Amino acid sequence: SVSVSGIFQRVEEKLFFLSFENLYRDTQKLANIKQESMILEISESQISNGVARLDLPDGIKVVNRQSITFNQAGGNSSLTKIVFESGNKRVTYQLYIGSGNYKKTESESLYSP
Repeated sequence: SVSVSGIFQRVEEKLFFLSFENLYRDTQKLANIKQESMILEISESQISNGVARLDLPDGIKVVNRQSITFNQAGGNSSLTKIVFESGNKRVTYQLYIGSGNYKKTESESLYSP
């Protein structure tokens, strides 16, 4: 039972990060299609672009609340880092200015909460 819940939690985490990446890309595409700025709001409980919403699972926490603005071309004007913590793992999305692309890195924490 313990191993099954651990497997379930890892699958839930993977699905969350895939969903987050899809929401991020969808926000870029919507800004480009609508030819207007869009904001991706990241809070403690959810991530939203005003059209779609993604709730954070219990095991994942956002390190900092933030708003990311995408211009009409789908690019952003920020070198923001979006950081999530999950158990003993930290997942960071480093945004690249202008293009709206990002680099995802995962690191193990030196300690468990």
